[in-house]
Amino acid sequence: MTNRDSRYSLIKPMVDAGKIQIFTDIFKYIPKTKVATDLGKKVDRFNELMNNVEEFNLKDLFLIAKFCEMTEKEMFELVITQYLEVKNRLPHL
Repeated sequence: MTNRDSRYSLIKPMVDAGKIQIFTDIFKYIPKTKVATDLGKKVDRFNELMNNVEEFNLKDLFLIAKFCEMTEKEMFELVITQYLEVKNRLPHL
């Protein structure tokens, strides 16, 4: 990625400050269309993945982490926090 969007550099400090606590919070600071394009994904597919983060593959999540100058573990923590929030809101069958 030669022309990295400068908004990616906002993400890590926002995570460190606690302003980004789940994966989708990232998209308050950088458009999902930009991230989808940088991953080579169609926006519709990216939206599906955002709504079902457990369907993301690790390669894509780790690439997003790289874009945001975060570690893989930091990105995974955002994703797992979101996943567990959604899971806990669902009715138990």
